[in-house]
Amino acid sequence: MATDKELLGEELAKQLAEQKRLEDIEIKAKAEQIKKEDEKKKKNKIVLKNTAGDEMDNLDYFYSTTGKDTAPAFFTGVCGKPVDREELITVFNKIFKLKDGILFYKAGDKEVYIIIVPLKHASTVGASHNSVDGEFQKHAISFITEGSVNLDTLRNKLTRVASTIKISTE
Repeated sequence: MATDKELLGEELAKQLAEQKRLEDIEIKAKAEQIKKEDEKKKKNKIVLKNTAGDEMDNLDYFYSTTGKDTAPAFFTGVCGKPVDREELITVFNKIFKLKDGILFYKAGDKEVYIIIVPLKHASTVGASHNSVDGEFQKHAISFITEGSVNLDTLRNKLTRVASTIKISTE
């Protein structure tokens, strides 16, 4: 027959084992939550690319008062993806130089092209304009009424946009 001391020791051992089991469950739940949050961040991370396919720093394009990435969640839905049609990129690169960092995007479901200007060249985004985190300067060029893009018209529209952007000639 077990003594009171032995019974107490067994009960304490059971409690400690149960406590450890619950802590392990909690640690696994927290790890799973962190993993899900990381996957969500990766999924929602916006990767900007120039016409050469190089990744660009988000902080060069999105206004931030904190110095952290502040790309708006709606960016991909509104601006779509980088233009990948070579003939359009060729026209674009004749108007805008790669070193200027100006991006060329196409809306996902429309014949609308978006020119995204780095903040260093932006004239409408910044502290003096009361901009909020995540704002960026963009110019839209639509070919909806024409049905599809015409290279000469694209060149003319890009030239018009270029005349509104302050790019250093240094």
